[in-house]
Amino acid sequence: MAINWIKEGLWQRLNCLVPVYGTGDDCGNYTEVWLDDGTKILDRRRTKTVLKSLAAHLGVSWRQEQTAWSQGRSHAFPVVLGPEMVLVPLRLRRPRSRDEGGTGYVVGGKVRGFEAYREGCYRTRLFLAGNQVLPCLLKMDTLALRMAEGERALQRRRELSAKLSAAGTICRERDGYCLVIEPGGKTVPARLIDRGGDIIILRRENKASPL
Repeated sequence: MAINWIKEGLWQRLNCLVPVYGTGDDCGNYTEVWLDDGTKILDRRRTKTVLKSLAAHLGVSWRQEQTAWSQGRSHAFPVVLGPEMVLVPLRLRRPRSRDEGGTGYVVGGKVRGFEAYREGCYRTRLFLAGNQVLPCLLKMDTLALRMAEGERALQRRRELSAKLSAAGTICRERDGYCLVIEPGGKTVPARLIDRGGDIIILRRENKASPL
C-alpha cells in the first residue's frame, strides 16, 4: 500500500472498492480504492481483505448474514458500516479463477446515477461522486435491484439504531444525585463514584425511586 488510507481517515471519502490485477510482470490480485475527489489508491490486498480491514476499523463485522437487514440472503448482501454508510456488492470483473473474486463494493450514497452500457463484458455503468464512472457486469434490472437493497438495508439499520437509542438506559443528574432511568420508566438512585470527560462511573442502589 502506498498509504494506510483507512487509518488516515480517507475511508470517509470512499466511493468504491474495485478488484483489479497488477500490470506487466505483476500478476497480483489487488484493490483500487476510489475516493470522491477522483483519486485512486492501489491497495495491494484482495478486496475481501480490504473490506474486512475497513469493517474492523469501524468496529463492525463484515459478515452480516444474520443482521436485521440481511433478509436471509446467503450472498450478495449489502454491508452496512454505520447509519449513513452502506457498501453495495457488484460484479465488476471476470476473475481469472474462481477463488480470485470479481465482486467489488460501491458506497450507496456516492452513486449519482447509472445507465445501460455495452462495452466488452460490461452491461451497465455507474456515475459516482467526483465524476468517476464505474463499469459493471450486471444487467440494468439487477443493478437497480442491488442499489434498492442497499438503500433498504441502510434504512433498517437506521430504524434499529433509533429503537436501541429509545430503549437504552439513561442517567439523569438532579440536585447532586443521579437517577438511572431504565426502559419502561423504572428509576434507580445511584451514587457518583468518578467522572472523566464523557464517562461517569456510578454505583446503583437497590431500591427504585420516583422521578
